[in-house]
Amino acid sequence: MAESSRDRILGEALRLFGEQGYAGTSIAQIEKAAGLSPGSGALYRHFKSKDELLVQALQARVLDRGQWAQFLAPDFSVRAMLDLVAPDSDIIDRLMMLCRIGLQRLDHDRDVTRILLRDNTAPQDALEVARRDEHLVVLSVLSRGLAELAGPDRGDEDWDALAVVIQAAVAHYWLVSDVFGGEHPSTIDTDRYLRAIAEMVAARLKAPVAEAIRT
Repeated sequence: MAESSRDRILGEALRLFGEQGYAGTSIAQIEKAAGLSPGSGALYRHFKSKDELLVQALQARVLDRGQWAQFLAPDFSVRAMLDLVAPDSDIIDRLMMLCRIGLQRLDHDRDVTRILLRDNTAPQDALEVARRDEHLVVLSVLSRGLAELAGPDRGDEDWDALAVVIQAAVAHYWLVSDVFGGEHPSTIDTDRYLRAIAEMVAARLKAPVAEAIRT
């Protein structure tokens, strides 16, 4: 089935916004990339404005769950998934696996990530879509997963805050690597970086209850 003009516009607009920035991309450039006559205004037959185009392009991409749909479901169990796919793995390997899933999702949403983290010209409506439909969904799943891995006797822990720390660490590594053409300037490879995150998080998960409460 042939891709519609609207879908081509959404895809090409998101790519250009990611590569050039929202403010640096013109309607004519998007029309040309989508196979329309540049400067003709044909884009406006599908979208009222450039802002509306960005909002809908972001929403279409972040809601394209694909292989990640199972991970982002409200009833998804991190522990059950890890027990199934890596039953003999230790806590470090399990946490690395979760971080790697996050990196893969960032790669899938490459242009979205660039817009959110490298472009301060995106309108507020677009940021709200990303916050509501991606950021908070991922944090919710990660927080529940940490609680599962820690066990029921650690119910008073602030897993939401730890989830934010993990998400920020993974996203920052991805972003800096992307800025430098795909390789982190520190030359620390992905496995070493993710292992460092996993070891720190594992220490928190294994901390005695009394110590965890004090911290």
